[in-house]
Amino acid sequence: MQRLLANFVGLFALLVGCTHIPPQPPKHSQVSLVVAQSAVTPGSDVNVGIQFAVENGWHIYWQNPGDSGEPPRMQWQLPAGITAGAIEWPTPVRLTNPAGTDFGYEGTTVLLTALRIPATAQPGTTLDVGGDLRWLVCHDICVPQRTTLKAPIHIADATSVDSSAQRVLQTAAEHLPKSLPASFRPTVTSVGDALRVTLVPNQPVTQAQFFPAEPEQVDNGAPQELATQAGKLGLTLKKSEYLREEPSRLRGVLVFNGLDAYQLDVPIHLTKQKGSSSR
Repeated sequence: MQRLLANFVGLFALLVGCTHIPPQPPKHSQVSLVVAQSAVTPGSDVNVGIQFAVENGWHIYWQNPGDSGEPPRMQWQLPAGITAGAIEWPTPVRLTNPAGTDFGYEGTTVLLTALRIPATAQPGTTLDVGGDLRWLVCHDICVPQRTTLKAPIHIADATSVDSSAQRVLQTAAEHLPKSLPASFRPTVTSVGDALRVTLVPNQPVTQAQFFPAEPEQVDNGAPQELATQAGKLGLTLKKSEYLREEPSRLRGVLVFNGLDAYQLDVPIHLTKQKGSSSR
């Protein structure tokens, strides 16, 4: 349903502020493949990043783009034996536009992953890694983009680090959400048309924001009500009108005070309130 709605938004974008045009060479954003190691040993991991530099006023999308848009998609083209890990996504920001509320990135953003080199790789050889990347860059229009990224990986008896590339990836890693401490004791309950997140943070929280990893669970544009009492924090999220079945887990990113971001992955408990019904 989410993708169908996104396509509908694209077709009628003149009415909602996002006009799609056919794919063309990169425009309003530039992309590069950043490789931390200039040489690696057989059986090791190579840290890489897909770096986006987006023109001022434009943006790209998070893994859950929100009410419209599409996240970047990388189709890896790797030599036999090399495998790519999952993409690690930095903490997004909320993007409000005539089509609704989206989640994405402005400025410079790096998506992180690791490539595993097979133990059978021969020192003295060079392997080309890369793939076909597609993404959407938007302002008052949305422009589909595509390019092919490629970088050489030298196989050697010892690892050599590209210090400049490593700094880029280390800085990017600082923007990844952290694991939520078990001491926060997070719980999520489903009550009527709301999901209620409760936890015990180790710091004063005056502002909290949740970015859902799954589409069509939470109303992206609805206010998120924060309440604190006796050291406990409660965040109430309005369910999406497109939610047809009760979800079993709530996954996403919690941001406290606009600074500290944590991964949330918690089972949802169904609670019935007296005088109200649950979906």
